[in-house]
Amino acid sequence: MTIETPKTSEAIRVGRRVELGYATADDYGQFAKWLSPDGDVAALTGDVSERVTVDTLRADAASGSRFCTMRSLDGERVGMVKFHRVGGQRDTTFEISGAIGSSDLWSRGYGAEGFGLVVEHIFEDLGAHRLQFWVGLFNEPMLQMVMRTRFFVLEGVLRERKFFKGEYHDVAMWSMLRHEYEALFVRGEWEQKPGQDAWFDTASEPKAAARRTLAAYLGRGPDTALSPFTR
Repeated sequence: MTIETPKTSEAIRVGRRVELGYATADDYGQFAKWLSPDGDVAALTGDVSERVTVDTLRADAASGSRFCTMRSLDGERVGMVKFHRVGGQRDTTFEISGAIGSSDLWSRGYGAEGFGLVVEHIFEDLGAHRLQFWVGLFNEPMLQMVMRTRFFVLEGVLRERKFFKGEYHDVAMWSMLRHEYEALFVRGEWEQKPGQDAWFDTASEPKAAARRTLAAYLGRGPDTALSPFTR
């Protein structure tokens, strides 16, 4: 599937600090600089393991990924987001990654707001049922942001999944389901954590039985990838 790169950037979501729009041809050049080995965010997007060029970004877009640009409200590029459907055009599971482009723009709220705008776009405009993303456990700023928002569920840890700066590092997967998005963002139930009870209660009997079996297993305290973090 070929995706035509827009020539101008039209905002698809606007927040208090940033606006989100699909990336243009000019944006790809900036992304490649941010993701260069010497850039501040080369390791932060969760999916970059080799030198990124404009051509590799275009090839990624042609295969179905979408790139968005985060801009401050005065028009300055401040970050990027990438997302794709995990299983093809009809899949309702999306995976996202992204970063604020320069370290001098970190901790200003751009990332958290831009992340929220793309979450809203994917659920509201693209009909997502599930949204997932990875955080390398060498990426302390992103980990802190995800934990601070409290809107996502930690699903597990892939042990020593990513090689970075001479070491293998763990990678954590986080997710949000549609009923959690609607509870938190549509109905405004901000004080409640994501609906784990609803996730069990709305399952068919075979699914619920399998979940109870796994719950019983975990209740016996076996070693898991999370065990070193909970002892």
